[in-house]
Amino acid sequence: MTRRMLTVRIEAELEKKLEELAREKIERKSDIIREALEEFIKKETEMKEIKRIMAKKFAEGKISFEELIKILGYQEARKTAFYIDIAKKSFEEGLQ
Repeated sequence: MTRRMLTVRIEAELEKKLEELAREKIERKSDIIREALEEFIKKETEMKEIKRIMAKKFAEGKISFEELIKILGYQEARKTAFYIDIAKKSFEEGLQ
């Protein structure tokens, strides 16, 4: 695997915490950042899949809006319901 350099700007306080953590763990800062970034991307990818599955279940009527809120949170559930409603209306209008 080829590694590439990436420049990131962070606040001084965050850098200080990173340096402390690196000393405690006896690791390089770049290794800690790489691990954190990999974990973040993994979680975001998993959450994207969960959202997709829940949107499908909601669209099929298998879960209620209230259940969708419990799983995704109000804002994300509202957004999902809106897009599903728009898609259904567009589909219905296309059939006319």
